[in-house]
Amino acid sequence: MERKDYKIIKNFISDSEVDQIRKWIEVDGLSPESADPNHHLTEISKSINGISVMFDISNTNITEYITRFQSIYKVKIGVPDFINNIVDRVAHINGLEKENVFLQVVDMRKGGKINPHYDASISGYINYKCNISVLSEDYDIFIGDTSTKIEEKDLYCFEASLYKHWTNEFNSRRIFLSIGFIVPYSVMNRKEDDPRVRLSKRIEKYFQNL
Repeated sequence: MERKDYKIIKNFISDSEVDQIRKWIEVDGLSPESADPNHHLTEISKSINGISVMFDISNTNITEYITRFQSIYKVKIGVPDFINNIVDRVAHINGLEKENVFLQVVDMRKGGKINPHYDASISGYINYKCNISVLSEDYDIFIGDTSTKIEEKDLYCFEASLYKHWTNEFNSRRIFLSIGFIVPYSVMNRKEDDPRVRLSKRIEKYFQNL
């Protein structure tokens, strides 16, 4: 039997952290700078009806590659201390190292959605995403063959490079943080011959031209 394909923790962030995140986005501003995103990402990004800014936290060769490939705008380096503290808690609760970590901040307007896709990865590694709903109506996240209800302040984690995932269209504004951990197969108890790993490699070869 295949493992459960997501982890969800209710009310992971506090009301004060929600206020901090919203101030960071709305008052300080994400200040997206233009870049030259790849064609596939450009097509996916059209549906979000908002902005998506990538922050390279670890600033390693691996995170530089992944963030550049997945970013619509110019990648920013580093995040505020309060965001680092949230990332530390996410890493701790999942028993993960912060060797290769990045953050995607998404602010979507009404009518936005996430189209079905797999996240980028690199041979030998899984892109393990932990998303935090900061502002949103309740919604379903579809991951592989399953779905689960997400509420504001929830954290949900899954192997984003191994499972296709998406949402339906939103009827209101949505803000979420997407924390990416690039981890070796063994950390997720995966092997080279795992069917999902083999699929991820085929996707990587086709879309990432490696």
